[in-house]
Amino acid sequence: MPVFHAQMMAFAKGQAGKMVPVPPVAALQQRGPVVQVSVTVEQNTGKGLASQGKPVPPPQTGQALIDTGASNSCIDDEVAKKLGLPVIDQGFMVSATHEKVPCNIYPVLISSPIMNFNIPRAMGAALVSQGLVAIIGRDVLQSCTLFYNGPAGQFTLSL
Repeated sequence: MPVFHAQMMAFAKGQAGKMVPVPPVAALQQRGPVVQVSVTVEQNTGKGLASQGKPVPPPQTGQALIDTGASNSCIDDEVAKKLGLPVIDQGFMVSATHEKVPCNIYPVLISSPIMNFNIPRAMGAALVSQGLVAIIGRDVLQSCTLFYNGPAGQFTLSL
């Protein structure tokens, strides 16, 4: 069983303008449980491209937020365009501030240091402005165990 454990770390400008460490509890509360990932085409799509003699685009890297409030996983639309991901469907995103926002659906593979998440129907969203390339939602988390240790500024994700 793959297990990913993280102790959150962050820095902020102190009173003298120097970068100072932020306590882990505050870092986790401010940023949320994030993990460094690479994003590329979903496995079956990649195999299809390879069988047609087409190149599989190189992965894009960045941070993914583990989000228990997201029913579906998401990929940043700009990252999807850079990867040349095919739009396989259209869907509607609903959030606390939006109702039925149209979005593209992409097949994507999100790889972390120890886990791969093959997501055939990731929703496109504007995430880069938040410093994210992806959101790992409940469609993936339903197969995982997540332990969020707020007082310690830690989280653990296992498959």
